[in-house]
Parts: sequence; structure tokens; C-alpha cells
Amino acid sequence: MADEPVTRAELERALRTLNLRDTDIRDALLQLAARVVVLTDELTRRLDGVEPMPALPNTPAPVATATIEHSVNEQIDATLVKIRAADLDRGVALDVIGDKYTTPVGGPNCAELLHLCNARCCTFTFPLSTVDLDEGVIRWDYAKPYTIRQRASDGYCVHNDAATHTCTVHGQRPRVCRVYDCRTDKRIWADFDQRIPADPDVFVPPPDPGPIDLVARVRRRQQAIAAEEEALRDPPAKR
Repeated sequence: MADEPVTRAELERALRTLNLRDTDIRDALLQLAARVVVLTDELTRRLDGVEPMPALPNTPAPVATATIEHSVNEQIDATLVKIRAADLDRGVALDVIGDKYTTPVGGPNCAELLHLCNARCCTFTFPLSTVDLDEGVIRWDYAKPYTIRQRASDGYCVHNDAATHTCTVHGQRPRVCRVYDCRTDKRIWADFDQRIPADPDVFVPPPDPGPIDLVARVRRRQQAIAAEEEALRDPPAKR
């Protein structure tokens, strides 16, 4: 009896497992890098005597050693956060944890504006969540996990109807699509109140997000990776 063909769901689950293992290896290397940086700095201080270790008078040697090790470990933890922050835009991209179906929807009524804006927001690149991956409806770019897949022909999301620019998976659309509000985005509108679309031939940078809390971003990424790992422990859904 011939083996049954591999389903897309099985293929994607295998790819997700490989991507997660790659992420684990990458993070292990980042942890090693943080340890090397801190221990090298500590060794340099001791050899050069530029910043000698503070004296711990009347402290038993084992306690003093433990205190120094604790200080070094704290430095490693702080350095690891910085290194992870610098590495945020490399490797796999996952959206933050959250139930997209209970997320408050933002933005105007898209159906009334498509004839003007041509769903230009559907050309933006963004990461999917573990919920999207588990559902198996929203397609992602295998070469850039887990960003939304886009057509090579026009740059639009593969779920955007090329003729009408309507979303063909509107009920299952990602969280990012649900919360996005185009009204102040100059990439979409030159003047939303006057319903004047932006010139498609003029490059406009994304809106300035303001100050970014890198520590919070690192924490959210770690949570997203943990959720992905938890999801892959469960038996695959039948699709």
C-alpha cells in the first residue's frame, strides 16, 4: 500500500518544529555570547586593576565568592537582554500572544473605502501568531517565517482578491489586520477626512512608533516563542 501524501498541515507543522529548534539554537548562542562578554570584561578588570573588585571585609571566602558570582550573573542577565534586543529583527517573527477573536477591532469601515485606497494596507508585511499558524488558514512565507505571504506579481497579501481587493479570509484575518487603523497613516491617506488617498508613486515611511521599550519587546518575543513551543507539543489538528 502506497504511503499517503503529506498534507500541507503536516508540512507546515514540520517546518514550525524546525524553525523552533533553530530559534532554540540561536538563543543558546546569544546566552553564550552574553556570558563571554561579561566574563571577558570581568577578567580584564581584574588583570588591569582598573576597576578592582570591591573589598568584602570580615566576609568568609565562600560567602564573598558567592556574592561576586551573583554580581556576575546579574551582569550576564542584563547583557543578555541587550543582546536579545539587538537580535529582535532576525530569525523567526511571531505576533504577540492574544486571542484575535476577542481583540477590539479598530479603524474605519474598509468596505466603504476600498474603491479609494485599493486596500494598500494589504501590501504591508507583518508576522502571524501561533493561533494563525494552528488554524492553517492564513498563509505564511516559508522563506521568512512567520510573515504573511505576499504575491510576487503585485506585492499584495495572497488572501487579497486581485480584482476587488477584498479579503478572502476576512473572518479568520490576523490580529494585526483587526487592530490596524489607517486613518492617520500617510502611506494610505494624504487626507483621510477629505478621502484623498496617498500618491502610490511617492514613498512614505511607516509612522513613527515613538519610544520603544526593548526590554518589553524581548519579553513579548519570549512569551510568543513559549506559546509556539506549547502549541507544537499538542497533537496536530486534523485539517
